[in-house]
Amino acid sequence: MQWVSVGEALPETRSQFQMVIVATNKGIGVASYNAINGFYDAILNGGKQYSKLEISHWMYLPDQPEK
Repeated sequence: MQWVSVGEALPETRSQFQMVIVATNKGIGVASYNAINGFYDAILNGGKQYSKLEISHWMYLPDQPEK
């Protein structure tokens, strides 16, 4: 998996929203994304939740491990 710059591409939504890993000006975490609202409901490492952040890069969550 590779980081993708938000200036390069944005996530494709496979349903109402897509959960992605994000790199922000405040740290690394996860966020929801959809084409209408963009990135939202980010939760960063350490449990801090933000609604407005500068997200510079993103990547899809990895696949579930095989048993």
